[in-house]
Amino acid sequence: MFRKVVLVAALTLAAQGPAAAEAAGCGQDAALVGEFVAAYRDAVLGLGGTGRTPSEVRALYLTPELNARLDAWAAAHRLDPVFRAADPPDAWRTGCAGGAVLVVEEWRRGGTLPVRYTVRAADRSITGIGGPQG
Repeated sequence: MFRKVVLVAALTLAAQGPAAAEAAGCGQDAALVGEFVAAYRDAVLGLGGTGRTPSEVRALYLTPELNARLDAWAAAHRLDPVFRAADPPDAWRTGCAGGAVLVVEEWRRGGTLPVRYTVRAADRSITGIGGPQG
């Protein structure tokens, strides 16, 4: 049954053309980034029961090069390098924006922060995290 569903989805995307395939890819990227944000937040807060540290979660999803850049960013800004803030967000929304994934972080006390993620298709690794413009 699973193969049939995958085949139907692939045929549907092929019939709809490159734009539909790109949109589906972005949806997959958004799902991956959402999974990462949730796992990372749980690790920062000590929740989730996996026992993983924030560094271990980052190593699972991010490239080593991005991890190094985030460490340097954190040292320069004295904020969490993934959330770009002092505290983890209370909620977030993910969506597609210009070939990347845009996460809008939200805090109960007020305020939102857009953070742009780039995902490498070849190995499904997150290769970039930055401001809304990249």
